[in-house]
Amino acid sequence: MISYPAKHHAAAKFLFLMDPFETLNLETETSLLLMQELIRRGHGVYWLQQEDLTLEHDQPMGRVSRVTSAEPLVRAKPTWWNLNLFDAVLVRKDPPFDTEYLQLTLIFDHLDPAVAQFNEVKALRDFNEKMLPLRWPEFTPPTLISMNSEQLDRFTVEHRSVVLKPLNDCSGRGIAKISWDERGDYRRQIDQALLGSDGKLRFLLAQKYLPAVSQGDKRVYLLNGEPLGMVNRIPQPGSFLANIHQGAKSLPTRLSARENYIISTIAPFLREHGIMLAGADFIGGYLTELNITSPSAIRQINAVSGEEVQVKMVDAMLESIDRQPCCDHWWDKAA
Repeated sequence: MISYPAKHHAAAKFLFLMDPFETLNLETETSLLLMQELIRRGHGVYWLQQEDLTLEHDQPMGRVSRVTSAEPLVRAKPTWWNLNLFDAVLVRKDPPFDTEYLQLTLIFDHLDPAVAQFNEVKALRDFNEKMLPLRWPEFTPPTLISMNSEQLDRFTVEHRSVVLKPLNDCSGRGIAKISWDERGDYRRQIDQALLGSDGKLRFLLAQKYLPAVSQGDKRVYLLNGEPLGMVNRIPQPGSFLANIHQGAKSLPTRLSARENYIISTIAPFLREHGIMLAGADFIGGYLTELNITSPSAIRQINAVSGEEVQVKMVDAMLESIDRQPCCDHWWDKAA
């Protein structure tokens, strides 16, 4: 575990790019915990949605609401802001990582370098969280990424049971487990999984099924590459899905020596690319996903550990703001 020294920071403005509130899964929602902690400390918290994001010439603009309470959510009437007036931006929009998601990251490229980003939008654009673990293939189960049915067929024959995942979604949506059979029914399942909701072929990630998932899928929340907290998610009886959204049970857990080694190996990469917040998923000692878009499960970690890890997350963000390049303060620039 890591801790940061408590300091008295001048009031800062934090902008959260969010999905509509009514679509949030409050059982696992992490952003609201961060907002409430920032408000408790006297910092400004603001809410922005994708449809209210604009690039006017070279200036990122947004129709922004001040959040006066996160739990319950209370927001003021929205007004238009230049986003460079904020001290920090958190892109907390959930996947799917579609064309619009890509384009919003391009708009955020126009943020002033003095505006802190948690995580860096360039990293969200450059790294797919299901493919990212393959940068360390020695830590992952056998994996294939393809939209070619023959290759997926071959992979299934080789490994007998595999899990198919859409590359750009989250929370267990669209995941299927298939097994080789003599009649070839698995081929039909492959063909079905290859078609997206628009009826077009899409890339799939196929991964050798790990029976150890019945003992849990361990989510380790990483803060600047170091373990902040963890929870073991146990699938419901008869299910292989260990996502909280899919009814998995949360239990306390500890890191194995192998998991500690994996985390220490990937940590420099995360720090280098501005990935302050990440959720590493482990099944049977294998790194299966590295969630960086809007990693969650803080509520479950708090419940099984008795801690409030969002406090350390906010500490780290404030420390990072203190280290940002010197610039005029927002109160000098605001109209």
